[in-house]
Order: sequence, then C-alpha cells, then structure tokens
Amino acid sequence: MDKIGAMKSLSRRTVFVGLIAAFSGSGGAVQAGQLGIFEAHGDVGAVGLKGGVAYDAKAGTYTVTGGGENMWFSTDALHFVWKQAQGDLALAADIRFVGDGGNNHRKAALLIRQGLEPDAAYADAVVHGDGLTSIQYREEKGGPTREVQSNVKGPRRLRIEKQGDYVFLSVAGEGEPLRSAGGSFKLRFTGSFLLGLGVCAHDNKVSETAVFSNVEITTGAKLAAGEPMLESTLETIAIESKDRRVVRTAAEHFEAPNWSRDGKELVYNSGGLLYAIPVTGGAPRKLDTGPATKCNNDHGLSPDGTQLAISDQSQGEGKSLVYVLPSTGGTPRLVTPVGPSYWHG
Repeated sequence: MDKIGAMKSLSRRTVFVGLIAAFSGSGGAVQAGQLGIFEAHGDVGAVGLKGGVAYDAKAGTYTVTGGGENMWFSTDALHFVWKQAQGDLALAADIRFVGDGGNNHRKAALLIRQGLEPDAAYADAVVHGDGLTSIQYREEKGGPTREVQSNVKGPRRLRIEKQGDYVFLSVAGEGEPLRSAGGSFKLRFTGSFLLGLGVCAHDNKVSETAVFSNVEITTGAKLAAGEPMLESTLETIAIESKDRRVVRTAAEHFEAPNWSRDGKELVYNSGGLLYAIPVTGGAPRKLDTGPATKCNNDHGLSPDGTQLAISDQSQGEGKSLVYVLPSTGGTPRLVTPVGPSYWHG
C-alpha cells in the first residue's frame, strides 16, 4: 500500500520468526492482555503456511502474518484475529503491508464473520497489495463472494460499520478524517459473530504480513451519535457477477445516471444541472445547458450520442418542458411547448 515506514527494513522471514512465539494454533486461546482488545486468533481454511500475530501493547499495533490462497468464491483461507461481538458496531484501523512485492491481490482486512468455517457468511473492508480497496461479502454460508470496489486507491485507514442488517465502508488518506466510501449492502448476521483483523497472502506457498495500528471498536451510543445526513452514491454493476464499483459518492443529492454511447462517461443531474463523470471515477464536469438550470431526472442521449434530451422547468411558468441540445453542451431547443411534459426515454 502506501508508506512502509520503519518495518520496511525487516524481511518477511525475520518478521515471521518473531510471530511464532505468539501463535497458538487454529482457534487457540491466549492469555488475557496478549491480544489487546481481541480474544483469540488462528488460521481459517486451508493454509500452506501457518500464520500468527504479535501484539505490541505500548505501540498499540497488531502485526498479523497470514498465508492462504484467497478470500473469495465460496471459501476463504487466511489468518484471523478476533473477538466475540453482537449488535451494531464499527471497527477501524490504519493498515500497511510489510515488505515490497508479493501478490497484487494479497489482502489485509477488517472482518465481520458469522463463524470460523472457511465458507461462513462474512463482510470485510479490505485493502489489496496493489492498493485496490473494497468491501466484500458472502451473504450465506457456502455462497459466492460479492464485492463493491471503492474509487479510492491505497487509503491509510479503513472502517467497517454494521448498523442493523446493513454494512458500510469508510476510508481515509494520510492525515485525513474518515469519509464514506459508498457501496453499502444488506447482510444479516444472526446472534453473536466474530469481529477482527485478517491477512491472506493470495499465494498458498508464502506468507504476507500487515500491521494494523490505531485499532478502534465503536459500539452503542457512540456509534449512533451525529446528525442524519443525505448521501448519494453512483455505482456500476457487472451483470454476470453482480460485483459493483463506486464511481462517485458525496454528501449531496444526485441521481438518474445515463451511459454515454461510447461507454466512457455517465451523465447525471444534481441541483438542477447536468454533470458528466468518467466511468472510472474522477472529477465531474458541468454540462452547459444554457438557461435550463432546473433540470429534473428525465434526460437521456440520442442513439448516435450527439444530442441530449432534457426536462427542465426554468421556463413555462415552472412547468417541466422537453428540450434538446448538443451532448457536449449548448443552447437548448424547445421540443414540447405545452407543459408539464417529461422526457422518459
């Protein structure tokens, strides 16, 4: 991920040797205080090399080493550090990998798991070796893994939050406050569950190490504090896999995205104006709609992509009228003189 810091000078071999003394086997118990706010640790699933954890009480860090082929499809393989939990809560931590290289898909994660079985239902906030950040989940035991990819790469801090039957992801860069990454989903955990930290090497022949620092669990009244706020998220969904990717998320109202004909941009409306944004994410650009500054959510592109139809209520005594203008922006041409009228495709 981002900066390796002081641990960069340590080889993976040196770090792993230091962890052996703290490892107590799959699901092994540990003495009180050895794992800070967590209760136990162990390997989940079939791992070629056993993992481990070293807790530094003074620094407040958890150095976790894990093997395993993957956390995906219907089964997982990783090293997991956990505690029993229930109800609404959030887990946040700064995360960085130790050492350069490794598989681009190695994973360091904040996890909520229904159990220790490799195919258990789960949700995680995960950062990969190449910086890809996402929230992954398995809705039922033995089911497929789904993913919502964030449009933020290589954040310094992650937070996974469970409220009722919904799970949310927040991210932050170096020195930044946490902010929503969009892409929430519904997943019901029954009774008590496991909350903790996980590392997967994405290569069953090696082990990978990540350091989790400033680890914080929030529950109850603290979690519910703060005023309700409006938030919008624009996502794309792969029809076959149902995997999602966040294009834009913001504490404002926006809606009604339309694909550009070349598939490179999405056009949406917000505050009476229209904006275009790359499908890969980035800064939106305002489209020039001339005097039409009260556009609603009825708009779309012509088959050849050269024209944009809009519904706007700036004129006509506040009644919605349909206009056409160049898709790149320009002066609207009135199509329907009688209102209210709407362009619905």
